[in-house]
Amino acid sequence: RRLNVLDHPSARSSHVSPIPRGGGVALAVAALIAVALSENVSATPTRALAIPTALFGLLGLAEDLHGIGPRRRLFAQACIAAASLPFLLDAMRSGPLWTAVFGAGVLLWLVAFVNSFNFMDGINGIAMAQTLIAGMAFVIVGDAQGFDTLTVGGAIAVAVALGFAPLNFPRALCFLGDVGSYFVGAWLAVLVVIGLRGGIPVEAMLAPLAVYLADTASTLVRRLRLHEDVWQPHRSHVYQRLTAEGWSHQLTTAFAAAMMLLCGALGSLSLVGNLPIRIAADIGIALTLVIYVTTPRRAYLRRERELISTGRSAT
Repeated sequence: RRLNVLDHPSARSSHVSPIPRGGGVALAVAALIAVALSENVSATPTRALAIPTALFGLLGLAEDLHGIGPRRRLFAQACIAAASLPFLLDAMRSGPLWTAVFGAGVLLWLVAFVNSFNFMDGINGIAMAQTLIAGMAFVIVGDAQGFDTLTVGGAIAVAVALGFAPLNFPRALCFLGDVGSYFVGAWLAVLVVIGLRGGIPVEAMLAPLAVYLADTASTLVRRLRLHEDVWQPHRSHVYQRLTAEGWSHQLTTAFAAAMMLLCGALGSLSLVGNLPIRIAADIGIALTLVIYVTTPRRAYLRRERELISTGRSAT
């Protein structure tokens, strides 16, 4: 509070009074210490996980303390993602063309998911729910595949989520801030890259994060369709529209968490190696995301019917 590192309500906020932000710096320090001390992670994956996440966290800290314009922030994120490629692509045995294509995909993925995680950190508990569920999924997948780096990285995500959750749910005493959301978003994004490089099926790695991706993508498409300025703050995300329809933060977070759990469970079925089961699970993930994305519209129509039945209209 002395440094005025406070999150003041804005057009995209779901809170009404200033709340301290930047609490994620403790989470980031704890995670980096934990991965450095882990005996189950070899030197190269340790650098691949720790360096990109630390750099993104430092950028978020600068944003929390001083503020950075959106375009400059996006450029800085792209620079950090590019600087992370030597660590994430180290020892790739593919040809130069595939390495270049994969590297471009990794760069876009890091920037996209870090921003997605930051955008989604808007109501009490939802960021910690995503971190906890994705971390648990990565622990299960890593253990099943004998992939220590993924197991350890997932376990650390679970630990920091449980450690920070009491400060953020059910009532927010402190926010992650950009330092926390950038760091955790990068942590999960890097684990996905490490898992895919290790041969883990794409559904097992992406399904636990699919709700965040679907929410961000559908919101962007919706705003472009309405000719809105995508650089301006807003409250158009699925979870924000649900709270606008009267859902509490707790109910909205619980609903999103349930969708994350279901997607993660279905994604893990890709490990069984049975193609029909895998296809059925993929269809289940798609249907789950459709249910999530369309719930605000159904909630609005339900409220309209209730208001009309009492002689009023939501409009």
